[in-house]
Amino acid sequence: MTNTQALRKGMFDSRLSCIRKLRVGDKVPYWGGIKSLFAPVVGFLPALDDSSRGNYGIMDQVAALHWVQENIAEFGGNPRNVTVFGHGTGAAFVNLLMLSPLARGLFQRGVLQSGSALSPWAIARDALTYTKQVAAHLKCPTKDSAALITCLGKRPIEDILNAPLRIPDHLIAFGPTIDGVVIPGEPADLMEKQTELFSQYDMLIGVSRIEYYSKFTSQEDKMGIEEDRRDRLLRTLVRNLYNYHLQEIFLTVVNEYTDWSKPDQHPINILDATADAMGDALVVAPLIRTGNYHSKLHKSSQKGTFMYVFMYQTEESYYAQRMGCIHGEDVPYIFGAPLVNSLSHFHRNFSRSEGSLSEAVMTYWTNFAKYG
Repeated sequence: MTNTQALRKGMFDSRLSCIRKLRVGDKVPYWGGIKSLFAPVVGFLPALDDSSRGNYGIMDQVAALHWVQENIAEFGGNPRNVTVFGHGTGAAFVNLLMLSPLARGLFQRGVLQSGSALSPWAIARDALTYTKQVAAHLKCPTKDSAALITCLGKRPIEDILNAPLRIPDHLIAFGPTIDGVVIPGEPADLMEKQTELFSQYDMLIGVSRIEYYSKFTSQEDKMGIEEDRRDRLLRTLVRNLYNYHLQEIFLTVVNEYTDWSKPDQHPINILDATADAMGDALVVAPLIRTGNYHSKLHKSSQKGTFMYVFMYQTEESYYAQRMGCIHGEDVPYIFGAPLVNSLSHFHRNFSRSEGSLSEAVMTYWTNFAKYG
């Protein structure tokens, strides 16, 4: 039985563990994740004219990678063997770093967990409009870019963050923008046609069993949803993601995610199918497309493309057992939360077998970081 098969069956070999006790003076691997320290409107205010530049949040991440290059050897790390990983929006950032000339040579591998640059929420397509909405709400000029920036700079950060915005579901107001410099072009084009940067990296991608869950109420989780609720969710998705043939796309999605072998559609089945459709559209399909682009580069590159599906549902989870694991369920296992039971962000009691799973998952991640 392979380690992957053992993982899926819930069987783990303690020999897989790479965890050891550390003593003062020991050299340790640097296991760091890049976090966005800014609210989107602050870290990703778009370029308003030729005198300004957007994508500051990504440039901060590039600066952090430069710091790693300059200092990681002092912590026992290897600047020529750096892996960057992220979850959700963080995964989209990792993907964008793999496509940015500013990050060239700063890392060698990327892990994209439940997100990619091809997800519809990864790129801010109308950030300038939302910037002007924020400015208008704060009574700042909207036509003079320099005056707008100066005015916003004088406003309390709380007022900026609390400015009301009407953002379509599944899209973002502020975030990475295609500026021709930090992000030189459309992510799909950079992956498919201008492959020089994308082909430099080993890549691991993965998803959880259910990637769309948060929009359902606890009552819906237990009882399911009716067809009219499903239709509203799917029509909103189609309307916000596509410009043409909306009715045809909607009907195609409903047809594809309906089990026609059952004459009567139970509300639970409707909910589960809707969750699959939403998760596939927003996370899974874009991520698989990203993986396909990368795997096609193997003929010209020695780099590898790997994929996982995280299926395990934590015993003390707060949602229905039939769902399997949901978006984010893999994160505590990657950070070793079941091994310590004291990471404040994860308020759960993990079982001993879940500690073994965490050891296995951490080993998979560290092995990828070491060897690709």
